[in-house]
Amino acid sequence: MRAYTRNLADVMKSLADETNLRLLGLIKLHKELCVCEFEDILELPQSTVSRHLKALADSGLIQARKDGRWRYYSTADCPEFVDEIVNIAIEQFGIKKRESRKKCGEK
Repeated sequence: MRAYTRNLADVMKSLADETNLRLLGLIKLHKELCVCEFEDILELPQSTVSRHLKALADSGLIQARKDGRWRYYSTADCPEFVDEIVNIAIEQFGIKKRESRKKCGEK
């Protein structure tokens, strides 16, 4: 696993993006999700989801676990203020835990 050093400006940029906040909210509620599950829940294309997940990983807010062909994303150990912002986003955007209709590898 790669060690991250957090740059406050990068963290704040990541937190300023609505899609990133939605992704963080989903990760918090589900604990861990694959790209295809984000696609299904948010109804976004894979390329958009992957781009946002990369930005969140680069800022040190999430981490990835590889299982075969699939990457599963979970939150990294973050400062407390990040958790507070994600809680606000969950409430403001009405993010709810729900089952994905699509499983990894399905079309």
